[in-house]
Amino acid sequence: MPDAKPTASSDEVSPRGGMGLWARRGLLAVAMPVLFLGLLEGGLRFAGYGRASSFLVPDAQPGFVRTNPEYASLFLPGNFDLRPLNFRISAHKAPNTVRIVVLGESAAQGVPVPSFAFAPQLRAQLRSQYPGRDFEVINTGIVAVNSHVIYQIAKEMAGYEPDLFLVYAGNNEVVGPYGPGCAYLSAMPPIWAIRASVFVRSTRTGQLLGSLVFRIASSRSKQREWGGMSMFVDNSVSADDPRLGTVYRNFRDNLRGIVDAASSSGAKVVLCTVVANLKDCPPFVSLHSPWLSNEVLSAWQKDFDAGVLSWRLGEDDRARAYLDEALRFDPGYADTHYLLGLLDLKAGRIAQGRTHLVAALHLDALRFRPDPEINKVIREVAASRQGVVTLIDCARELGADPESTSPPSGREILFEHVHFDWAGNYRIARLMARGCGKALFGSDRGDAGLLSSDACADALAYSDHERLPMLLRMEVLIRKPPFTAQLTHVVDEARMSRDIEAATNASKDPGVLDHALAVARAALSEDPENPALAAILEGIKLDRGDLEGGLALARRAAELLPSDFALAADEATILIRLGRFDEAESVLTRAATSGADVDLIAPVFAELWTRAKRLNEGISVLDDQLRRHPGDPRLRTIQASLRSNLGDGAAAEREYREVLSDDPASEDALEGLVALLNQEGRAEEAARTSLSFADRQPRNQANSLRAVASSDAIGDAQASVQNMLLAEQGGPVTSTFELSLALKLFQLKRPEAMMVHLSLARLLSLDEGNPAVTESIDQLIRRMRGLVGQAQ
Repeated sequence: MPDAKPTASSDEVSPRGGMGLWARRGLLAVAMPVLFLGLLEGGLRFAGYGRASSFLVPDAQPGFVRTNPEYASLFLPGNFDLRPLNFRISAHKAPNTVRIVVLGESAAQGVPVPSFAFAPQLRAQLRSQYPGRDFEVINTGIVAVNSHVIYQIAKEMAGYEPDLFLVYAGNNEVVGPYGPGCAYLSAMPPIWAIRASVFVRSTRTGQLLGSLVFRIASSRSKQREWGGMSMFVDNSVSADDPRLGTVYRNFRDNLRGIVDAASSSGAKVVLCTVVANLKDCPPFVSLHSPWLSNEVLSAWQKDFDAGVLSWRLGEDDRARAYLDEALRFDPGYADTHYLLGLLDLKAGRIAQGRTHLVAALHLDALRFRPDPEINKVIREVAASRQGVVTLIDCARELGADPESTSPPSGREILFEHVHFDWAGNYRIARLMARGCGKALFGSDRGDAGLLSSDACADALAYSDHERLPMLLRMEVLIRKPPFTAQLTHVVDEARMSRDIEAATNASKDPGVLDHALAVARAALSEDPENPALAAILEGIKLDRGDLEGGLALARRAAELLPSDFALAADEATILIRLGRFDEAESVLTRAATSGADVDLIAPVFAELWTRAKRLNEGISVLDDQLRRHPGDPRLRTIQASLRSNLGDGAAAEREYREVLSDDPASEDALEGLVALLNQEGRAEEAARTSLSFADRQPRNQANSLRAVASSDAIGDAQASVQNMLLAEQGGPVTSTFELSLALKLFQLKRPEAMMVHLSLARLLSLDEGNPAVTESIDQLIRRMRGLVGQAQ
């Protein structure tokens, strides 16, 4: 019998069968994780875990959507609590409505007061220029974001029937998310990886993983809250950093993506170049060229210091000679270019001055102002998409560009580095109105129908009464680093203080209040669905003592806006002032149970418990909250204040000291402790406490000044000078203060430092407008120079 034909055993396969098996195995290896992640994502969504990842979410009002208050936490740490503006829009555009979407960062959002920014001014101008049409201007600007975030917003907003996208962006490309100067997310992967990362963060699974990473990081180190620009002082990026090339490429790709998103929806696009303060914003960080030897650096320092001193003393020719020599030693130092630029402007050499000022901006290593290359990218993208994109060259028109023929941009239009004052917003809104009209309707009507500055102010209820809130919010910003390191900080801070004093006095003037009331009433009558106008009128009524009228308008504003903790706190505060404590508690409780961060409304709760004489109840509630949020310094400080008001000084003192032990920088805790010690007649202990925390709270001017008094009392001149220097950086000072500091430095035999502060005293006296004081200081300077010369 012939041998039987061999057959394959069960564990043997043909080559083709083997390939099929491996393919199936590979497919299974991919499918199983995908299936697991899909099930996990679905399960998390079903369980209600996580937060919405879209910019707009359904509103309680049917047919409308609202901004997602947690949107920015997809890109920024959640504890920063940075939010888009709170508003709602209809999911479908109303008939005869032109819908314009504004995209950008804090300058587009309208820091310091969005109600008076270029977005609402643009709407007012278009309503005036094109009567009979309804213009809806949707401001999506968010503080601290950049084009990586703006691109995502643009893609989403393309689904809401926009007619036009207006893009004013580019300030944060280096310091925003994924930029090399970002303080919290400076990795710079390829743009496809950035967009993949954003997608992962938008999923519930990604949020779960992010939460786990955050908890691990929190257990290892203290998590920072949003500290504004001061967070970035250690994240310098030099002008020749190769990573800047990637920044510009990413910005170009994101702008193109925004244009594509708009085109897909049939909308037009207006791209705007961005404006930086050239003239009145010194560099934040100047870096030396890396090749300089110690010997050259020493020679440079001598010339630069002499140049700064001469500039402050008004000795322009001597200052230029020293600064030219310093520039020869180190051509890459930003502050040298800035001072030479100011000297050129003063001498009428505008072109040369602009060149130096642009160089100073380019070399500024803390890149909060847009480099000229950013505007070059904007122009390139606009030129490449003609027919879809209209360019508004704001930088050139407002004097912030190397090729501009307008006066160099400065405090006439900008508060500080990039945020517009009323005048700047007005000028840029006029440019935008013309550009938007051309893009939407095919022709530029020029200035026909545009509002004057006064008429635009009337339309938005902007008056002298509204100037004060703008200045107060800007002061909070410029009192911190990096502004405190700028060459002109002492004078800038003093000027801001005087402006605030003048605005405070004006806001209380009966005539100013009467005018503001009439203007706001008229504006709201013309635009009754505008919540910003209701809020402005509310503030005016409160300042006039009309609490009931203010309450009605607060509630009207709340009707026009989605529910928000700030609206609840506003209403509750008025109710407390009216003595309607139960109603106030009800409003606050609703806000707390609807998801408002207890930290944000705790101060209003504390006011309620104090005014209603329910301190024990407040302490009990905070005990419960502290069990949920152990160690929260805000809650502990508020609780200590309640204990102090209750008369339990020992417990309050213990709580204040524990907070300061954990967080020596807590100004609220220190001020509460010092006040408590003084109330108990322990003045010497209060003074010692102030002294002990002076160097740990360098921005607390009140404490620094107390420390100066304590140092003087014990005859410690060295400590007194040190604390005066801290006070100088912590808030506004006067020429008299600088004179006192200079004389103390003279007594300590520090002549060079003495001359620095005499020169600052001179600058301040000029700004204060007191010629007699300036002349006295000049005489003292001449005398001191003679004494210094004899000593040498």
